[in-house]
Amino acid sequence: LDPSHKSALAAWYRERPCQPRVRELGDREKQLLRWSAAEYIAARKAGTVSCSEYARVLVDHMLWYKDTQQFVVTTYDMAETIVDAARAMDARAEADGVESIGPLYGLPVPMKGTMATVDFPSSAGSALLDKCFAKQDCDFTALFKRANAVVMGKTNVPDFAASWVTMNPVNGRTMNLYGNGGLTSGGSSGGSAAAVAAHVAPVAVTEDTGGSTRHPAFQNQNFGYDPSRNHYPNGGNPGISYTNDQIGLNAREFKDVLLLDPVLLDTAEEHRKVADDMAVRANTDISVGTPLFPFVELDFPEDAYNFWDLRNCRTSPALRDKYEQAKEVLAGAGVRVVEEEWPEVPSEWFGRPVNAVLETLFNNRRINNKDYDGIGAPHLHSFTGQVGEWVRTWLGADVSLSAIWDAALSAGDGHAPTGFMSFSAITDESQMRAVSVVQAQKLRVWNSYFECHGVDVIMTAGQLADAITYEHMADSSLELWCKQADGSYAAEKASLGQCNLLSYFGFKDIPVPKVMVPTGVDDQGRPTAVLFWGKGVPEDKLFDDDYAKVHDVEFLHLVDRLVDELHKNPNLRRKDAPTVAASLGL
Repeated sequence: LDPSHKSALAAWYRERPCQPRVRELGDREKQLLRWSAAEYIAARKAGTVSCSEYARVLVDHMLWYKDTQQFVVTTYDMAETIVDAARAMDARAEADGVESIGPLYGLPVPMKGTMATVDFPSSAGSALLDKCFAKQDCDFTALFKRANAVVMGKTNVPDFAASWVTMNPVNGRTMNLYGNGGLTSGGSSGGSAAAVAAHVAPVAVTEDTGGSTRHPAFQNQNFGYDPSRNHYPNGGNPGISYTNDQIGLNAREFKDVLLLDPVLLDTAEEHRKVADDMAVRANTDISVGTPLFPFVELDFPEDAYNFWDLRNCRTSPALRDKYEQAKEVLAGAGVRVVEEEWPEVPSEWFGRPVNAVLETLFNNRRINNKDYDGIGAPHLHSFTGQVGEWVRTWLGADVSLSAIWDAALSAGDGHAPTGFMSFSAITDESQMRAVSVVQAQKLRVWNSYFECHGVDVIMTAGQLADAITYEHMADSSLELWCKQADGSYAAEKASLGQCNLLSYFGFKDIPVPKVMVPTGVDDQGRPTAVLFWGKGVPEDKLFDDDYAKVHDVEFLHLVDRLVDELHKNPNLRRKDAPTVAASLGL
């Protein structure tokens, strides 16, 4: 669609919201669709459900929501192969005993549409690759298969994951069941997130370069686990950036993330030790940092280098209210809530001491005699090369980059996949090489908060703007609460990039674990969330993939404790979308 027609496109989106019907279900179907991954596994081990019965119910539910485009069209066409794979699991369990199909016992798991798979086409959202099967499974899919999961097809994505909006010409736009149907499902893992939110599966695979696990989790009331770099293997995912890309998970229950992590990485012993320590650790021995700058209040001076045309703003009143409630609940549970900012550091660029994050993100370093953006642009320099390598090596497809580029259509201001692809030309090789130096500097700054204030995790608002709509992303009329000349804040129209970029790209290039945590909905039925951040890896472990497998373990168990405390408050619990809740009797 011609982006110059953005007003007409915005109106088209407004006139065509998602209006799914309530599904009439039997008691047994409702029971199975409500299950977490852990509940299914326990039932399968006990023999009270078969792999095929569970898969049949999930696949039928997937097909019920077909018009919301959670999966790519080829998965809907091949839906029966999912049930066939589950029947094969049952046959093996019958022949060799149920433990032969452990530890996941035929759990159906949707794979993000960017991932290379041999069982389903691997198009990465591109119409030109719609019928291409990979020559081998990507590394993470292989881990699931080794653990005896069933690959539950491929979820919808924007072309090569290059958007915060999940849509493409061949598979359509993925709809969101919240907020009267006008919300986006987020991107680029919007298909996976929407499927989890609809109870099509309890957990799905995602991937995050600049919010692609976390933003869909926010939009769909899911837990979104974006691990530190290489915690999960990334081989076979086409990738945008060698520093930022990371496979992750969306789930309705955080304990399913804790269940899968040791199973997939063979780190059960490390998890057991941390769990034992947490069992005797009091809430009073847990500290949560709550800095405002830059993720809750973004206030930078006029002499800051502002490559992305960001605004001085703060998170919306509805999200700020949930954030403050979360702080109060944790403090009331005995958790030490630390309301401090990053320490100040000397700055040559600003000519005065400034907040260390301000110095890191808004200081123009001038590399190779060119302006250097500290937030994200140089990290995307390798994008088109990574796409070309994946298409040729993993798919063996004879398709040119030029053809892929031409097939990636824009749809309003907020969805332009080729805009991300263009950074290969905007930045240069010397700036890309400088990323590793800047990365180490950013890691030191990030960890300085933990060391200075003695905290275990950081909690911020989930994002700056309220849940994103198709209409307002199309014509850059999203509501962002911007600072006025008198110091007050008022809602102004803003682009999707101005709303999302700092929240999701700001420190994505360093290995820091993150979990989006749903906190219910606002008074308009829109999802809300807070985001937990862990400490980055030690600098001497920056490129140690073996260490990456265990770095996040303590963080995950801390988040589990904090989630339990937050969700004791009914106002902060995850809420199902109205039609989903009505269908399942929730």
